[in-house]
Amino acid sequence: MKHLEILLKNTKTRNLLLCLLGGALLGLSFPPFKTWYFVYFGLMILLFLIIDSSRLRQAFGRAFLLILVFNEISLYWISGWHSSDTFLKIGGIVSVLVNSLFMMMPLMITYGISKFKKDLAILVFPLIWVGFEYFTNQWQFAFPWLELGNTETYNLNRIQYIEFVGVHGISLLICIFTSVLYILINRLYLRNWFFKSPKAICSYLILFALIAFPNIYSNLRHDSDNSKYFSNSDSSKVVDACIVQTNTDPFKKWGGDQDKLLDTYLDGLNGGLKFNPDLLILHETATPYYFLEDYNLLKSKRFFDFVERNRKYLLMGIPHLQYYEDSTKAQNDSRKMSNNGRYYDTFNSAILIEPGKHRSALTIHKKVKLVPFSERVPYQEKLAFLKDWIKWGVGISGWQRGTENTIFKLNNDSINIHTDFATLICYESVFSEFVTEFTAKGAEYFVIVTNDGWWGNTSGPEQHNQYAVLRAIENRKWIARCAQTGVSCFIDPLGNKYDEIPYGSTGAIDRKIIANNEKTFYVLHGDIAGRVSFYVFMLGFASCFVIYAYRKTLKSRA
Repeated sequence: MKHLEILLKNTKTRNLLLCLLGGALLGLSFPPFKTWYFVYFGLMILLFLIIDSSRLRQAFGRAFLLILVFNEISLYWISGWHSSDTFLKIGGIVSVLVNSLFMMMPLMITYGISKFKKDLAILVFPLIWVGFEYFTNQWQFAFPWLELGNTETYNLNRIQYIEFVGVHGISLLICIFTSVLYILINRLYLRNWFFKSPKAICSYLILFALIAFPNIYSNLRHDSDNSKYFSNSDSSKVVDACIVQTNTDPFKKWGGDQDKLLDTYLDGLNGGLKFNPDLLILHETATPYYFLEDYNLLKSKRFFDFVERNRKYLLMGIPHLQYYEDSTKAQNDSRKMSNNGRYYDTFNSAILIEPGKHRSALTIHKKVKLVPFSERVPYQEKLAFLKDWIKWGVGISGWQRGTENTIFKLNNDSINIHTDFATLICYESVFSEFVTEFTAKGAEYFVIVTNDGWWGNTSGPEQHNQYAVLRAIENRKWIARCAQTGVSCFIDPLGNKYDEIPYGSTGAIDRKIIANNEKTFYVLHGDIAGRVSFYVFMLGFASCFVIYAYRKTLKSRA
């Protein structure tokens, strides 16, 4: 005990331990851990270390170490340590480092404002942080995986209000609670306030309201009439969907025996027929080849024949190759064939195969949100030579970005189905406001196709699965989630999950999805919390330069 006291009296040692503790608390607040409340204590430690810093270099060093620990605990899986893929390992390490550096932006702005007025920095910290989260959704380096609101995906009894404010509303509430609690503890510790002083009592009331409001609203929402999400007198809005999880090793899929792979898929689809579904679903990039190319049609014909023979709809992920007959319509970073000079692009896509419809008329969604570097080099359209810098040796990488939020239609009078739905491909399901664009366009439910098998049986697949809960509540839509190796499941508009197929398992699940055309406040009005916070974030960024110039002027005069 004496040795511990000596260590803690050493400021550098104490701050190092606080960095490690704060980072661990933040990291352990995210799925699959259900200790979401750790986020408040981790943020308070982070705020203390920044506000307590006397120099920019000191603030940066403390914050970066804490954020690096936080990222490494939450994203350890991103390097695919279970595999022998060198690209995945290097890419994962770089991703953690780069994401940690980007997360310095709101923290350094907070530090800069604290040099002018500490209390002001603490009070505007929630808006600065959430403004940063919103900003990171907008550019091609986007990686919104560690938004603070994602910590509460298990708390269905607390997060129903995000139908108004989205996931950034949760982040804002978390940051406000942390700032108020930090001020309260700090004032009590310094004896500026007493336990029964008016300002302390006011703080207690604010904290209580921030805790109570989400629970009260969620309970009221659960007690209201939600029957429209589970039944509909209009049978044309009820779709019997079957998810097929094949548990295919992604590292063996590419370059392996394609005929054997297709046998596995068709066996799974045929097994799903026992439910007599209207729609069957296969995961992201199911076929390891360009699905609609003439030289691959003999293999793809097996899926077309399955659909025609059984008169079922099949939604599946595919690699898609698109040619530009008119070279003027090609993108700046489009590829060019060496033998004939034709321009083309490849897309990570999803296709709906419909009975009685020719392949040239089928609807295809081309993935819009791509994983930075793994799927596409950010801003390569500005510097086209960048696309050849980084290539993954597994699968087909270097995708082009899609430009349209595609709506799929199930219109079939013979089985009385008339519904519209959207397909989100893997990473797209992490972007809150982006997903609402599909609902605004008419999507009545969602299908997510993904391949989380690159990461093995780690936190990654479970985190990705949990984040889909937020999209269901924000849009009040059913979600059918099909993952190559798991986790596959159905999610209702209240965020409840059904029929989960665990990671590493094979199986098929079936459920009736109730389509609805509801448009929540969040869908209609967008991410108000995020946008308002973004303006404060930018104002704070600019004010740091003003404060720096002002302080420098004062020094020169002195």
